Amino acid sequence: MKLLTDSQMQEFIVKGYVKVEAAFTPAFHDSVRAQAERIFSTAGNPGNDILPAIPQLADLFSHAAVTGALTSVLGPGYAMHPHRHCHLTPPRKSAQRQHQDSYEDDQNVRHHRTRWAMAFYYPQDVDVEMGPTSVLPASQYYTSRDQAEKQEEALLCGKAGTVTIVHYDLWHRATTNRSDRNRFMMKFLFCRMEEPTGPSWICSNPARREWAASNELAGLRHSVWDWYLGNDFPNENGSNSVEKAVPAIGPGRKPAEKRESQSEADRLEEVYRLSCQGQEGTETLMEMWEAEAIDVLETNLAARHTNPSQLFSSFGLSAQGAAAVPGLLKALESEQWPLRAAAADILGDIGLQAGTAVPGLIDRLEDESEWVRRNAAEAIGNISAPEGVSSLARLLSEDSCHFVRHNAALALAKIGPRAQSALPALLQAQNDENDYVQENARLALTRIQAP
Repeated sequence: MKLLTDSQMQEFIVKGYVKVEAAFTPAFHDSVRAQAERIFSTAGNPGNDILPAIPQLADLFSHAAVTGALTSVLGPGYAMHPHRHCHLTPPRKSAQRQHQDSYEDDQNVRHHRTRWAMAFYYPQDVDVEMGPTSVLPASQYYTSRDQAEKQEEALLCGKAGTVTIVHYDLWHRATTNRSDRNRFMMKFLFCRMEEPTGPSWICSNPARREWAASNELAGLRHSVWDWYLGNDFPNENGSNSVEKAVPAIGPGRKPAEKRESQSEADRLEEVYRLSCQGQEGTETLMEMWEAEAIDVLETNLAARHTNPSQLFSSFGLSAQGAAAVPGLLKALESEQWPLRAAAADILGDIGLQAGTAVPGLIDRLEDESEWVRRNAAEAIGNISAPEGVSSLARLLSEDSCHFVRHNAALALAKIGPRAQSALPALLQAQNDENDYVQENARLALTRIQAP
């Protein structure tokens, strides 16, 4: 594999994407394009079936540059998700609006830590006239259009064989095709299956932190970099903790009305700054978080494709890691389901450092709220806790909510060979009425039986 370098990884953390070249012969890419032309003209867009329709795409995703980039970004053992799509932009088709993709068959929280990524592949040369995919660099950390569109647009032009690995939440769009040829872009989705315990790229200088010319969101980027390192490497201050990565400057808690008037970037800067302020920062973040979880509940529930646990304060608590776990364990027992759901989500985002929360998360798999059950199932998978296997297997056959079953199957896939006792439930789940539950069950069976 051609793993990424420190500079490429930091480019990905800052911009949200990195480009590699799958250097096959021109005949390979011409063949893919010709097959796509034939399929679209006869049967229409194959959607998720683009891979069986064009089997040689499997060779593309076995290319050393592509596997190396995906391994660097998502860690070893990453999985191809069953959702994929071939985007056709015919001549003179007008541009899309900038958008973030929704999570297929699920309503996930948009996290800053990279557990989901996309690969954009061009089977033909694409220049500005052909309507290249456009991205807003550094927009993957924003959920608001106003903030994202402050970023300067970049056009992903490239030769046939160009593959761009993209943070799943990066804002992007197809631009206007002014040429006389069809433009194809094939999008595949990939999922991290193991939490980082050390760098998965060619890491020559873990203390290096070059965040381009802008210092915007420096605390966020420090936190993501340290998470990628598995928190096992010292930063420039000689500590293996994120606590000293960003100076603890500025005031602590601000009045709620002032916070609401802040830009999204300012709010993120604030919560990551608080994450570096030890116990005092934890207490302030927990206070902010409890209020925010209730204050924005109706807005989040009304928004399309939005998990109600999408909260600014959560990012700061995730960055604190183990220090935030005791307070979140208490919140798992709250009488208010939005707090239980959000606590489960943050514990899952913390990952391995939240191992002590597993018993509480298993209890929450019985919760009356499907949002709590969904977030708890995802968290147990991220922590890779075999203690949760029997409860996750029960959800597969008994839970009425498809996205709970979806995440239960994916969690079992992440637990892998230690989930042997779930094999009967997973075999049965291959007949689930929901296609993505079926596919995640097959992924789990594969990883359990042949890791």
